[in-house]
Amino acid sequence: MVKIVTDSVSDLPKEYIEKYDIKVMNLNIIFGEKTYKDRVDISPNEVFKRIENNNEFPKTSQVTPFEFIETFDDLTKNSDEVLAILMSSKMSGTYNSAIIAKNELEDRKIEVIDSKGITLGYGLMVIEAAKMAEQGKSVDEIKKRMHSMIDNMEYLIVFDTLEYAYKGGRISKSQYVISNFLNIKSIVTMQNGELIVKDKVRGRKKVIKWLTDYIKSNNIDINDKVIGLNHVNDYEYLEKLKTEITNEFNPNEIVISDVGCTVAAYSGLSAIAIYFEKEA
Repeated sequence: MVKIVTDSVSDLPKEYIEKYDIKVMNLNIIFGEKTYKDRVDISPNEVFKRIENNNEFPKTSQVTPFEFIETFDDLTKNSDEVLAILMSSKMSGTYNSAIIAKNELEDRKIEVIDSKGITLGYGLMVIEAAKMAEQGKSVDEIKKRMHSMIDNMEYLIVFDTLEYAYKGGRISKSQYVISNFLNIKSIVTMQNGELIVKDKVRGRKKVIKWLTDYIKSNNIDINDKVIGLNHVNDYEYLEKLKTEITNEFNPNEIVISDVGCTVAAYSGLSAIAIYFEKEA
């Protein structure tokens, strides 16, 4: 059987992790000299409070090769195969840690995929892989499907501010300065594994309309599809987006989650996002 592994940046809802027996490797959140495991020792709300109340800005660190070796070794003891789907290698060393572990256990059946994504966008890939594994699909069949999803996954993430992404070194200073001008909300996407600003909308009221108009104007069919929605510290904003999406379209399944500590460290105190797979 194929065992599915991911990292905590995939922001999978707990019910999916439990239902499909997905192994989640937790990144580290660092405040000063103290290190916490993402979603284990510290919650997203605690991260927000420390940023907002104390102006503490956390650092993050990758899952180590040793942690992957332990996990891969444990999962493959009974001749099971492992497929690890991890966050963009351009945004974390976690993928490279997994490759080191794979090479150390070269006699085991381990595959590692760079999702070229962040948060629930590649979380949808992990869920799809876990469903396929449950159906008894081979690792090669799942890998083929994953690479198709990587090529066609759309990320539309709306940051109230890009201040934290800039401070965390995830976007350029020019992108931050432009987006901060005149209350502009930035629509951010993933391109070749990196965050880029796709468009800019002035004021929150226009954001949700932009998102639905984008789907319509690009003739993207999300009816009967699995889509993802998540938020940073703003469930009311998320509910407005969900209502509009369900009014305008008819997705088969909506996966909803909050953004974990790792991404929250760069997203600021408010953000919403939608993720979906475009037609190949």
